[in-house]
Amino acid sequence: MAFKAVLPLLALAGTGLGWQHKTEAQVRDALKSNEFSLLLRDTSKALEQHWSAVEEAIPTALSVDCPASPSLCADLDVVSFPAIRLYRQDGTKHHFRGPRKASEIAAFVRRMLRPAVTLLDKEESATAFRDEDDVVIIAHAAESETNLRERFAAMAERYRDRHTFGLVTIDEAPGRIGCYNNGDGAYHMTSELDEVGAMEGLLRTCASQLVPRLTRRNEAEHMSTGKSLAYFFSKKGGDLDAWTSAVKPLARKYHEYITFVTVDLGEYPEMPALFGLHADAAEGFALQNPSVGLAFPFKGGKITVEAMDRHILDISEGNADAWQVGSPAPEEEEEEEEQEGAPAQAGEDEKKSENEETRENAASAHDEL
Repeated sequence: MAFKAVLPLLALAGTGLGWQHKTEAQVRDALKSNEFSLLLRDTSKALEQHWSAVEEAIPTALSVDCPASPSLCADLDVVSFPAIRLYRQDGTKHHFRGPRKASEIAAFVRRMLRPAVTLLDKEESATAFRDEDDVVIIAHAAESETNLRERFAAMAERYRDRHTFGLVTIDEAPGRIGCYNNGDGAYHMTSELDEVGAMEGLLRTCASQLVPRLTRRNEAEHMSTGKSLAYFFSKKGGDLDAWTSAVKPLARKYHEYITFVTVDLGEYPEMPALFGLHADAAEGFALQNPSVGLAFPFKGGKITVEAMDRHILDISEGNADAWQVGSPAPEEEEEEEEQEGAPAQAGEDEKKSENEETRENAASAHDEL
């Protein structure tokens, strides 16, 4: 879907060397003359490279230096950094809450350009429409099913910034809802929609990613599922995306017991050290059992899907060393040993007791897998 020339994207940012911010007058003029404006504010280098890609795709994209234009940002209700918002001429605004990547920002704009629910005139239209987004939900409902149609429209209005919704009118009830997760190649459908929450439950199940990106917003959810977590860390977004695609078969294999996630070290620089890897590692892999506080860092060389499969097998068979999450990083331990020299006998006894406890916890972790 091509963007219309009348669509400007406006970035609200702080001062940054690479940003090419617009003046307050230019921004106010754009807000008056254009139908939509997307406002972004952030000064991070990581976001800067993505915003450049957004500007290439959407020539009307704009950015604003809020510290240099405080009155403008105050008028637009800009309080804190970072944030991305879509403003309409009628004064309404929509917050962008997805990953700050060019592809995600562009997808957000495409969704907001569509109606909350796109009316599809026939089944053939629905077949083509289901590829419009990563997650597409299509309701098939008769004209008489007013309650179903109203509830579907309400759900679409709530989630339109994240997913795409369509409606096909059929001749006879009962209606049904189909959901396509194109990223994972999954399809979910139900006609049992009378129960409260059934519709939202279908959407939640369908939109759940097989290999999600860990964020501050979703980390508590993933930590509380009762499953082990398999982390792939990297500083490079391209490597994270490539791993997401490559590891999906392995994620399907272990989906009942393990959730595979990717971690941007720009957002979680402390992660490698917490899981027993060197603090300055550019990438890494570790499997954690949150219920016992143990992790199993991979230290076997090149990270490949096959190597991770073997690593998981070693863990399940009790052949991998466990790491107490939050213990000093490996390089910190080496420094402490050099400074302290040989420990006293009491220290040895205490260490032996701790090791026995760790082995017991490791056994529990193996059992959980």
